[in-house]
Amino acid sequence: MYQLICMSFDGEYVTERPKFESIDDAWEYSNNLGSKWYFYPFHFIIKNLTIKDTPDGLQYFINKRIKTIKRIFNQLSKKPELEGYDSEQFIEAVFNEILVLSVIEHKQ
Repeated sequence: MYQLICMSFDGEYVTERPKFESIDDAWEYSNNLGSKWYFYPFHFIIKNLTIKDTPDGLQYFINKRIKTIKRIFNQLSKKPELEGYDSEQFIEAVFNEILVLSVIEHKQ
């Protein structure tokens, strides 16, 4: 069974109560949340605390633990240069961080 988590800029998240048979079912539910999750704009599909699907551009996090993305979001949210970023700008900063992490992992 899959679950939907909704994450804030600082990595805090809430888990939606329903469990879903498929990733598609979870995304459909996410798409119907509307403004309910204004403060938790980043949605991920999980199974057993592991990310199973992500929004476009964040596939790096698939099969990583929630704590990994939570840590990265938290670190980025504390950077003064990102203060006032909207969700799209923040995702771009996350994407840039992923590129750095990918290079580091590749060199090891």
